[in-house]
Amino acid sequence: MDNQENIPEKMEETKKAKKKSSGPILAKISEDMILVEDHQDARIIYDNGYYGTLNKDKTLSLNYEEALHLLERGVIKIASKDGVWLSISDCARIFSENAESFWRDYLVYKDLRNRGYIVGQGISKDVKYRVYPRGGKKGTDVAKVMIYPLAEEQSINLEKLDEIVIQAQSLKKKLLVACVDRLGDVSYYELQTLFN
Repeated sequence: MDNQENIPEKMEETKKAKKKSSGPILAKISEDMILVEDHQDARIIYDNGYYGTLNKDKTLSLNYEEALHLLERGVIKIASKDGVWLSISDCARIFSENAESFWRDYLVYKDLRNRGYIVGQGISKDVKYRVYPRGGKKGTDVAKVMIYPLAEEQSINLEKLDEIVIQAQSLKKKLLVACVDRLGDVSYYELQTLFN
């Protein structure tokens, strides 16, 4: 089976060949993230959409949502810890096993990216994303919107929600709840202070 091919010895050959062609960039699963080790490739991905976090060693760390989005677009190719190429469905299964809210978060992330926004990491596990203006740049422009993903059937304590709203407002950010319905469609609702 093609995606079960063992790759350790072929990775270097593929990296060299990829430099000449414009094929997918190599990434691999590492702990709870996806890592792009080649410095040039890391910079290419980061500079073309501000995906991931550049590390001090010039590698690039991608979260699961970023990695699956890039894999679906054909930008990267992901290898398991054992050196086996993973398909989109393999990655989706692995990511959803490792992160309980992966599908909900991924649908929100993908929707925001498809709308042309730059999406950065949020301020907590609840406020998952910060959204930069279209055409903006991380590090230069300021994210003005925070996103709180919520599944349609998911309940939330109103006092906790009010704390999240107050936290976003203290940072001078607009808070949007991204509600994902049973069909995977995302609707956005702006929240303001609930209690005075």
